[in-house]
Parts: sequence; C-alpha cells; structure tokens
Amino acid sequence: MARRRHWMSSALLAASLSFLSACEGQISDAANPRNPGPGGGGGPGGTNNPPPLVEQPARSVRVARLTHAQWLSSVKDLLKLDAAPTALAQTFRADPAQSGFLFGNDARALSVDEALWGAYQRAAADLAGQVATDATKLGKLLPPGSTTDEARAKAFVESFGLRALRRPLTADEVEGYLALYRKGPQAYPTMAAFQGGLRMVLEGFLQSPLFLYRVERSTQAADGKVPLDAFEVASRLSYALWNSMPDDALFAAAREGLLSQREGVAAEARRMMADPRARGVVDAYHQVVFDVARYGRILPNTTRFPNVTAKLAESAAKENALFVEDVVFGRKGRFADLLTSRDTFVNDELARVYGLTGTFTANFVPVTLDGAQRRGILTQVGFLASHATSLDPDPIHRGVFLSERLLCQKIGAPPANIPALPAPNGRTNREVVTSHTEGPGTLCASCHTTLINPLGFPFENFDAVGGYRTTDNGHPVDASASPGIGGQKVSVNGALDLADALANAQAVHACYARHWVEFLSGRPAAEEDEALVQRLGKLSQAGQLPIVDLVVEVVTGVGFVNRHPEELP
Repeated sequence: MARRRHWMSSALLAASLSFLSACEGQISDAANPRNPGPGGGGGPGGTNNPPPLVEQPARSVRVARLTHAQWLSSVKDLLKLDAAPTALAQTFRADPAQSGFLFGNDARALSVDEALWGAYQRAAADLAGQVATDATKLGKLLPPGSTTDEARAKAFVESFGLRALRRPLTADEVEGYLALYRKGPQAYPTMAAFQGGLRMVLEGFLQSPLFLYRVERSTQAADGKVPLDAFEVASRLSYALWNSMPDDALFAAAREGLLSQREGVAAEARRMMADPRARGVVDAYHQVVFDVARYGRILPNTTRFPNVTAKLAESAAKENALFVEDVVFGRKGRFADLLTSRDTFVNDELARVYGLTGTFTANFVPVTLDGAQRRGILTQVGFLASHATSLDPDPIHRGVFLSERLLCQKIGAPPANIPALPAPNGRTNREVVTSHTEGPGTLCASCHTTLINPLGFPFENFDAVGGYRTTDNGHPVDASASPGIGGQKVSVNGALDLADALANAQAVHACYARHWVEFLSGRPAAEEDEALVQRLGKLSQAGQLPIVDLVVEVVTGVGFVNRHPEELP
C-alpha cells in the first residue's frame, strides 16, 4: 500500500508542475474608480498636491495551500458529504500563525512538510475508500449519460476534475487520471473494476497539489498587473466569501465569461453573501477583530461578583455572534452600527449584568439596552469582562485593544519585568493605573499617556464583569479623557462619547476596511492597498457603505481580481 501511494504521489506531483502555463481570460478594470487626494491631485487648483492614489494589486503568493478549515469545507463540498470529515483533519499538524498578522490564513505561512503530506495521503486514501465503496455516495458524483465503463470514467474525471482542481482539466490531465483509473483492478483486486478504478482516481485528486493548493497560473501582464482568469477569480471569491470551493453556479459564471467584468464579479459576490456560508466567514472575521477568543479568559471573582456564573464567557461569546450577525445580515448595517447600536441579545446571565428587569431564561432574546449606559459592542460584556482582571477593569488592555484593532496603531511590547499594579489603598482604579504608568520616571509613560490610557479610561464606568457603575472604591468614577483618534485629540466623557467619536472617525473606518482586505486576501495589507482602504474608509464613515457592500467592494477591486506582476516566491 505504501509503495503504491508513493508511486501515485510522485506521478501526480510531476504532472502538476505544468501549472505555470498561461490560461485564457482576463479581468477588465475599466470601472475601477480612483481615490482623489485633497484638491484632486494635478490640474487647476491641485498642482501642489500629491497625485491621487491608484488602486492596484499587491504582491501575493501564487500557490497558496488551503487552510485546514478550507480543506475540510472543500472536501465536504467536493465529495457531497453530509458532514465535514473533522476527525481526519484532527490528524493534521496545526496551521502556523504568521507573526504580526492578525488572521490565521496568511499564505506565506502555509507550507506542507513531510508530516502534513503524510496526513494528506492517509486522509485521501480514507475518503476515497469511503466514497468508492458506498453506492449512494459514489452515485452523487457520477455524471449521467455514459455507457461503457471507460466512457463513464472519462466523464467522471472531467466533471469531478473541474470541481477538484477548480478549473477545466487539460487533455493530458484527463489522460493521466484515466491511466490511474486503469490501475484500479491491480491496486484493489477485491473490488469491481469500475469502483476500484474510481477509488484510485479519487485518491489521486484528493492528494494532488492542484487540489491542496490554490494555484494561479496566469502570467500575462497588462498595464502593470496580471489579470486572473475567470476560474482563478472564482476560486478567490469562493475561498474569500465561503472558505470553500466554488459551487456549480460560480463555475458556470466562470465558464460563461461573467467574471471577466466588474459587474459580473459583483453580482456573484452579492449572491454568495446572501448564502448561509458567508455568515460563517463574516463571523470568523469579527471574532478575530474583536478578539472573541479572549472571552474564554473571563473568570471574575465570585465573591466580588456573586451574581455571575462560570457561563459568563460562553454567554458573552454568544451575544457577540448574534449581535454581529443581526447587524450585518439582519439590519444590513454599517460598521458604525457595530460601535453604536443599543440593540443586542441576552440571556438570564447577561440580563443580570446589564441590570435588565423582567423574566429571562437561558435562551437568548433581543433587547434594547439603556441608552444612558450602553452603546455598541465596546459596552457589551464580552469586550469589557475580557479586558479586566478577576476584580477590576483593565484600562491598559482596553486601550491597547482599541489602538491596535480599531485604529490600526501598533503598540510595542512592554519591557520585561514590569511590576504588577499595586493595591488600591483607598484609591480608584484609574488613580492606581495613572500613578503606575504615567508618574515621573515610569517606564513607557509616553505610550500610556498618549496612546493607551486615554483610550482605556473612558470605560471606567464598567466593572470587571461589564456591569455599570458610577463609583469606584467609594469615589466618583472619572471617565473623561482626550484620546488621539485619526491624528486629532478628541475630548470625551465616558464610553458613549468615545463610541460616537470612533464611529465618526474616518481612520477607524479605514482600519476596519484594512482588516477586511487582509482577511479576504490572506496576506498583510500593503502600500498598494492604501487607495482602496482610504476609499472604503471614506464611504463607510459617510454612512454610504453597509458591511455587506464593503465586502463586495473589496472582492471586486483591482487588487483582488489581478495579481502583482512580481509574485512572491
């Protein structure tokens, strides 16, 4: 068995090295808008201004391995399984994280070592065996109309191969897989020849580099960029918006030339965003941006907070997911709505923290929170309680979060051996933090005074579980601050003022758009993305770009449907 797999893998790898041949089909960017700078750049009245930024593709990886999540969803859709084979993926070594990149899909970090390659081979053999020995499963994949076994096998290779490699097969590739099919009786002598042959074919496709990687073969540059062919655009769309392979409708759009123009790409993107699979991707994006994984650290002191239970973290994560889905898809909302909406979802656990009256159960129900206390996701339990100690709020980490995630301002790592905050000794939490981080001779005072503390102190009205308070340690809460937002100092008095200031700042909207460019492209934002990021930031800040439309703008942009002429190695 091992010898057969080694022979087949070597043959497949050698056959796959032809992927760099050029493909037909180009994307037009005639509708690409420019991002005018102040004064319109050159021309009358603008001769002293810099030229307008032009939207263009950034350098990217041409051969990007599927993430494990993408592999799971692709296998499920490709084989038309009822459920994803999660047990098989658990044998894969974990996808690595790329230092400095927020998301887990950076193509630069996704390689295949010997251990992962062996796991792919074992998974391919397992799945091929499951399908080929199950008449119902195999029947879902067989195209109708063929007569002889050889003709049926060829039709299968062509139809299944289109979906597995996410493009039509060449004549040589079809013949190569038919050669595998003819080895079936030798490899699986106890099976019927037809089923044994298809088992070989399935195993071959599932461990082909052209399945395991998203390969972009286009090489012909035009106007400083390499237009992707229609099937490459289809793959970019499907893995960006669904985290899986294209469906039949998207393959049809590629085949019929509908993805060669911006309007056709936009139409498919809107169709895909209306599909339930897009909700999982949108949720995954916001879970990272809002650091929902950190909610698992919520462990309040039960003596100080007797009305909360160990389920607070789980409840907070559920609220976040329901809130984001409702804003994005239920209300067709904008990014500003995430920062300012008082409508959310609570169960009995959260209702107690929010001080809501009435009868609540373990089931989540929609509510509108007190507008004098709450506004947007930053005043919800998840953010507040996950950026707190077991006893007190944590303005330092609340401020760092806002700086890095909402303003795209990186905060350097603190020096080693920073002493812990001292005991309050009758002081407020703010007074303790101020004396510890801003006093004379204090390490990192410049960062805390200008970048961190002014963004964290407006949340002092919220305790360690996110409950609202007006006093701290017997003293009135001081939630005033003057944080720097978009290069300007903004005076705020509490979290509600801060939420409004953030929602009105173009820099915050541009940061949100930059995260989307990185997430949907699977790479860090680059200089070439700046025109798109600034354009989307302006539209979003002006209230003209619901989140769904923002996503569509990213995937129809020049940088998404084209490659930079100098790809990364």
